[in-house]
Amino acid sequence: MLDRVANRLLPLQHRPFHYALAHLGHHNIDSGHGRGAQARGLKRGRGGKVREPYAAPPGSAPGARTKKPPPRPRRLRARAKARAGRLANGLTYYVRENREPRDRAELRLVVDAGSVLEDDDQRGLAHLLEHMAFNGTEAFPEQELVRYLESTGMQFGPDVNAYTSFDETVYMLQVPTDSADTFETGLEVLREWAGSVTITPEEVAKEKGVVLEELRLGRGAGGRVRDVQFPVIFQGSRYAERLPIGDEETLEAATAERLRDFYDDYYRPDLMAVVVVGDVDADRVVGMIEDQFGDLDPPADAPPRPSFSVPGHDETLVVIATDPELPQGQVQVLLKREPETTRTEADYRRTVKVGLFNAMLNARLGELRQSADPPFAFAGASLGGGLRTVDFASFFAVAPGAGALRALDALLTEAERVRRFGFTEGELERAKAEVLNGLDRALAERDQTPSRAYASALVDYDLEGAPALGVDDRDRLTRGYLPGVTLDEVTALASELLEEENRVVALALPETEGGAAPTEAEVRATLAAVEAADLAPYDDAVAAGPLVPTPPSPGRVVEADDLGNGVTRWTLSNGVRVLLKPTDFQNDEVLISATSPGGTSLFSLDTYRATQFAAAVVGSSGAGAFSAPELQKKLAGQTVSVLPTLSEREEGIRGQASPDDLDTALQLVYLTMTAPRRDEDAFGSTLGQIRTFLDNAAATPQKAFSDTLSVTLTGDNPRRQPLTLAALDAADLDASVAAVRERFADADDFTFSLVGAFEPSEVQPLVETWLGGLPTLPRTDVPQDVLVDRPDGVVRKTVYRGVEPQARVQVVFHGPLDAYSDEAEAELDALAQVLETTLRETLREDLGGTYSVRVQGGADREPRPEYTVSLGFGADPARVDELVDAVFADIAALKADGPEDRLVQNVREGARREQQTALRQNGYWLSVLGQVARYGLPVDEVLARPALLEAATEATVQEAARRYLDTDRYVQVVLLPETLGDGGATDE
Repeated sequence: MLDRVANRLLPLQHRPFHYALAHLGHHNIDSGHGRGAQARGLKRGRGGKVREPYAAPPGSAPGARTKKPPPRPRRLRARAKARAGRLANGLTYYVRENREPRDRAELRLVVDAGSVLEDDDQRGLAHLLEHMAFNGTEAFPEQELVRYLESTGMQFGPDVNAYTSFDETVYMLQVPTDSADTFETGLEVLREWAGSVTITPEEVAKEKGVVLEELRLGRGAGGRVRDVQFPVIFQGSRYAERLPIGDEETLEAATAERLRDFYDDYYRPDLMAVVVVGDVDADRVVGMIEDQFGDLDPPADAPPRPSFSVPGHDETLVVIATDPELPQGQVQVLLKREPETTRTEADYRRTVKVGLFNAMLNARLGELRQSADPPFAFAGASLGGGLRTVDFASFFAVAPGAGALRALDALLTEAERVRRFGFTEGELERAKAEVLNGLDRALAERDQTPSRAYASALVDYDLEGAPALGVDDRDRLTRGYLPGVTLDEVTALASELLEEENRVVALALPETEGGAAPTEAEVRATLAAVEAADLAPYDDAVAAGPLVPTPPSPGRVVEADDLGNGVTRWTLSNGVRVLLKPTDFQNDEVLISATSPGGTSLFSLDTYRATQFAAAVVGSSGAGAFSAPELQKKLAGQTVSVLPTLSEREEGIRGQASPDDLDTALQLVYLTMTAPRRDEDAFGSTLGQIRTFLDNAAATPQKAFSDTLSVTLTGDNPRRQPLTLAALDAADLDASVAAVRERFADADDFTFSLVGAFEPSEVQPLVETWLGGLPTLPRTDVPQDVLVDRPDGVVRKTVYRGVEPQARVQVVFHGPLDAYSDEAEAELDALAQVLETTLRETLREDLGGTYSVRVQGGADREPRPEYTVSLGFGADPARVDELVDAVFADIAALKADGPEDRLVQNVREGARREQQTALRQNGYWLSVLGQVARYGLPVDEVLARPALLEAATEATVQEAARRYLDTDRYVQVVLLPETLGDGGATDE
């Protein structure tokens, strides 16, 4: 199950607090279930204002004339296409018909109960209960529920999942609708979760081990930083002590009885909603919901559903957390305020202003990030986002630990600059153009919107209570308000980011030898310095002129071949080949890719080291006469992205555009290939960002583990060394630009692919001009083998790093293939799927020893045919040997006895279901054309690969296990806490 806090909140070393809160769901208003209590002491936002009933002024004589009451705000009226209703028992439902993807439906059970409702002895039990729902119900005992869903072709994780948050728990299924029985059973599963979960002591004991491993997985630097920061950020609030993952002591003591208490108290119809969106008949589905859920009885003595506030404070709070394993610094400024609603048209107008403000301020921060010596590697600002009873206006930045104060100063200085001098008319014009472009795209794609998006919107609607506006509603409202939004009223919002009340400044910094973290006094001095600083207005530098001042002489299509399946290949007069696949899957999307053989394998080792970051540098340097910031301004209001790629065996292009902007995209392709820019600012910015992310990465257990695995598998090859700060010192700007220019100079060995919403006849003039006009050279490039040798025999290494009691295990089987084949690829894929399910059931479900197991298998065609099967899991260090033994016991059984028939059937059904949806995705077709371009394969052959998976049998999987899981040839790397070793790595 996906626990939002474990996956989105705890890993603070990778995800800023603002990002994490933004993904907790923005649950911030009273939607009718007793939610939305006022947060005492916080300033009222526009939507939090309480409207008092109109009354005559004090002292007025009876019958005296009084002022006419102000007009009542016009409430938003959604023209929703969803059917909504409430059953007699209080359960709410939402049903919407939607045809994308075809033959699929998204099902949700929304429970308005999360960890904030737990008693002191129930901390973590809301989340444990979510796990228990998958471990047995009255109709699906123990593991039968997951096994049934997987038998329909759905995957545990992507299609079958759930999350627990502070305020709610949501169960999620995607089910086929081409089988009435399967769809109806999917609804039955929701009904079972709603009222028939079996909570046995035996299953609780097993699942506690899984959740404890999930908790262990979320520890480390991020967990320790959270322990310091959350009590300050949520000072005086229940949210500070009710993280959904819970605490170890309470989880270990958890009983089936206390889980049942939470289930009985809060899993009840008046706190539940059922959401169904997909390729269904809404009338029929409403009837099924009434039949299946109408018998749920609301408990007579159910406790009220309380709501908990986050108190305010008059002063700015500062919290500084340091940790030796934090890879880089984080700077966050949070301004707490009461949640805002969007229920009236005036409310909606404010959301338009806020969107413009966020876009313009973030554009300025983006320019700072692109400077030669950036103050941060990443930064953002936002008015809005938070939890159900509190919103946050916020800044965040990722920066080197030693540069935290500089990053803080840069963030607040930009907000102060806006407050004093405002935005410019050009900035507002560009921001409005982006909004209009987004509206155009949304309108174009409204019939192609996936059901998952609508299901998420309806979940939010149920929890938040604001009208669920459709694309047409948003378009009408936004276009109506956008022209009248003025520069002054958007600028005025800047003051909301600079208030001192209810503000928290939170720093999380690497603890390094000889390095001292800033003090609270230094942080406060930085805040004061920004307020007193002598600032200049923002210089809105804009470059004029066309992207390509002198277009090339066009080429022409000299040959057109029908490759079948709607794919056409053009050969242009300069030798460039273009594969075209027009589709109707998305109305406003064209994907672009290009590939050419060669890559960095043709570079000497010295050139390779000097140009490791060449594609990143050139890709961030702008195009033609335009720097990256200037280019972004010029392209405002357009949907277009083009970047060069440079890998070991090929160079290429990747990009996308709206059909209307395809001309611009192909101009950018032309400039990238013929005139890569030399930009010292972009070079400094790129290396500065990479340097930040490497700042203290070497001190993290994860990097030590992954580096050891990589070096062990590649035999210390100099082109496979882990990225270090020393590698940045070898980078050279001139060499990088020259490398890109040299690799892209010869266009006649490039094959381009275009997939999406276009007509070949309409794009032909563009292709002939911008691709047909590319220069060529009389050369033939053949990628070279850089001689990466895998180790022979069995190699075991143990890495001792980290202070938390965490362990990681990775086992990689590898070896040569006689020849690459699609059959071998399919065998490895099927084997990996079967082995992953087998190990999940053993290590997680039976032994309670891990949270998840991941197995991947595949084959390399070049430079030499080789195979790899890699498996990994996390564990308690004390149980590593036990679990590794269990892995190899399962492998031995798979070889000796073969797999269970149901596991192979799951592979076959999953392949069939996945292909059904993939065939209507532009990204899938782009990958198909990539295979055609690289290897000259027929389209039919590439499309036939999933059929090889559908042909898997118990015998073929057993034979694959015997062939590829060679216990005399593998690499095993184990990560253990440094307290168990000397802090280094050992060989066995």
